[in-house]
Amino acid sequence: MENLKNPERILIIKLGALGDVMMAEGVMRCIRQHFPKAHITLMTEPLYARFMNKALHFDEVLPYKRVPRWHFASHRAVKARLKSGNYDLVIDLQNSSHSRRFQSWLQDAFISSTSKYADIRYHRDASRNLASREYLREQVETISVDMSAGYFSDLTWAAEDVSQVLARHKIKNGFALLVPGSAARHPQKRWPGFPALIEELAARNIQAVTAPGPDEFDLCSSLPAIVLMDSDKFLTLNQLVGLAGHCGFVVGNDTGPTHMLAASDTKGVALFGSSHSPSANTGIGEFYQVVEKSTVKDIPVSEVLAAIGQL
Repeated sequence: MENLKNPERILIIKLGALGDVMMAEGVMRCIRQHFPKAHITLMTEPLYARFMNKALHFDEVLPYKRVPRWHFASHRAVKARLKSGNYDLVIDLQNSSHSRRFQSWLQDAFISSTSKYADIRYHRDASRNLASREYLREQVETISVDMSAGYFSDLTWAAEDVSQVLARHKIKNGFALLVPGSAARHPQKRWPGFPALIEELAARNIQAVTAPGPDEFDLCSSLPAIVLMDSDKFLTLNQLVGLAGHCGFVVGNDTGPTHMLAASDTKGVALFGSSHSPSANTGIGEFYQVVEKSTVKDIPVSEVLAAIGQL
């Protein structure tokens, strides 16, 4: 129990996905504020590790690449690396079968999680349909972390200067930043009304800009909007946050980049299909106007325009 009161070395596990990691940023910031003298390591997937390296919340960011179970050499290397960390407090914010394996290797540490390995076990009641950050808040409060300074994510620290990228594309400040894609495994999250919305924006002399990743490039290229690239490269996550200081507003589907931008001091409209993923489960309504129907294909352009008008 003494390790919990005054830990010297803390491991936070939050592997993915993009939106989940970004929505956990505020909770992880509170952990740093509560344990200012501790050495804190974040374990996350490589893409998010590169992003989180700029955060002041962590002394170290440990990239972890998921591999199949039969890659025994890789698992042995990860186990050795974790055990060499000599952590006295492990806070598992992933709470998956994957991260439970790490807990089984770190039984000398005090563990906060939802698993049988936990010294203080958090019982997550999914039937309450809370935003994911609310469950994380409750979990870390069980180990007495003070959340009173605020636990909503604020990613403005991550912004990278994109003024030259915008200048090369002749994009002026005040443009509409559109997020028409989603992970390839979630096509039901993609609103089909973006072409019509772009026409309406053009009639109002508002530039429409997209900043795709690999999964969205073909979709964005098919739209009558500017496809923003850094020369021949996709924008990094830090550059995406950098766009927040230049765009007039964001319109996006329920996907990681939309949640990132919502936590980056932007105005915006988020589009949801409640039958698949209700907006209440994400908490994005604290930042953005939300337009929600049973499925996203049922959302009319007129309602999106009305929501933009309320920004």
